[in-house]
Amino acid sequence: MKLDTTFVSIVIPAYNRAYLLGQTLDSVLAQTYRNWECIVVDDGSTDATAELLGFYCKKDSRIQYHHRPKSRPKGANACRNYGFELSKGEFVNWFDSDDLMHKDKLSIQVERLEQSKHYFTVCQTLVFENNLSNILGLRHEKIYSNNPFEDYLFEKIGWLTQAPLWKKEFLLQNNFKFDEGLHAAQEWEFHCRVLFHCNVYDWIEQPLVYIRQHNESISYNKNLAFRELHYYQARGKIFYLIKNNDISEKLKRYRDNYFLNHFRGFMFNGNMYSAFKCLLNHIMPIGDIRFQYKIKMIIAFFSITIFNKGAILFEGNRYKKKRK
Repeated sequence: MKLDTTFVSIVIPAYNRAYLLGQTLDSVLAQTYRNWECIVVDDGSTDATAELLGFYCKKDSRIQYHHRPKSRPKGANACRNYGFELSKGEFVNWFDSDDLMHKDKLSIQVERLEQSKHYFTVCQTLVFENNLSNILGLRHEKIYSNNPFEDYLFEKIGWLTQAPLWKKEFLLQNNFKFDEGLHAAQEWEFHCRVLFHCNVYDWIEQPLVYIRQHNESISYNKNLAFRELHYYQARGKIFYLIKNNDISEKLKRYRDNYFLNHFRGFMFNGNMYSAFKCLLNHIMPIGDIRFQYKIKMIIAFFSITIFNKGAILFEGNRYKKKRK
């Protein structure tokens, strides 16, 4: 009989999810792999989370209950990072307080990492509503690519925080932590950052995670303005990360169009502060955009700010001619 020798840390941020968290912890307790700790970090819950965790900590000593330090910013990312700092496992699995693990998730993924030289392994994910008898389908059709950084960035492949199992040493050596300033697209930004530095990984087509779809989930809520702002900030961070590296023409065009469209959108929606930051931080440094077009964008900014006119200035050729 194979022994469960590798110690695994499961880190779960929690905020007012007592009515769902018990199901998540039950799926952790049901793991066929036994050598783990589960660190729940409370983000300041006002519901029955403390009582629930009191019950589970007594039920199984492998479950720990911690509170986000007041010195850390509010949010799941700070909780994830704090839980990671507390963790003692050789492998780490961040998880969410409303989702469920397949009973063999850890056993399958631990074995894959132990038998390979990869730093992390990713499994498939199913989306469900209300209960596991109502499966809506895969979270994303593809989780592997030969060009993972660009394909993850373009969302041709995809997975969320729950799917990967990580070697802790790899995360520590590269200082991979969640950005505590992001409250949406933080998983996208984190995984883009990882894939930019490490483009090989193990993948498992079997669904080993069940993601719950409900109205309180940021992934599905209707606060589009909030999400869009953080998606924009996340993309700004990634493109700043790769700005001094050779990137494909496709990725350059995506970057240029993304920020030019957001610059236009910010101005037409009256968000001139964000428009100015977009112009200064993302458009002016782009070398492929013609100098004359950048001047037009500056004029457009002041024209719309002062006179509420200037949309025509967005027309024209943006790019420098390529040398033959």
